[in-house]
Amino acid sequence: MSRAEDRFEIQDVLFRYARAVDRLDYDAIAACYFDDAVDVHGAYTGDAGGLVEDIRARHRTIDSSQHFISNVLVEFTGEHRADVESYCLCFLRQQPAEPGGQQDLAVIRCRYVDRFERREGSWGIADRVVVFDESRVVPIVDGLAPDWVASRRDGTDPVYGRESRSPA
Repeated sequence: MSRAEDRFEIQDVLFRYARAVDRLDYDAIAACYFDDAVDVHGAYTGDAGGLVEDIRARHRTIDSSQHFISNVLVEFTGEHRADVESYCLCFLRQQPAEPGGQQDLAVIRCRYVDRFERREGSWGIADRVVVFDESRVVPIVDGLAPDWVASRRDGTDPVYGRESRSPA
């Protein structure tokens, strides 16, 4: 495998993690990590299984989540090891107290400082520290038209049903 292929695989893990959190796909979140990985994620520090439970609890009241990963810098420190820094911009919208009412939108700027390893032929997160730059809360009223396709935080999101829209 070339270093370019390694970089793409590492970036795919980062992007799969973002999708998994945004769709609340708990198995896919855990799959981005090795079983013995450690994640320092705000108030949580521990393994991937505990991180999944922490996300499950923290996201109970979040009805919309988007994580944008950019500025991915991969520095290989060995044949099967890389230090990776990536920027993350998160938008987390709390459920409204009443339907159609005001909501709080958290906008968070952070970086993932990761150690990736390749084990048994696959790259994954072995160690992560989330470094926070800013978190602000903005009150909003969602103006999305009711007839537009809205994202869903589960397996019913359109991303999981793409094959049903294929032309015959």
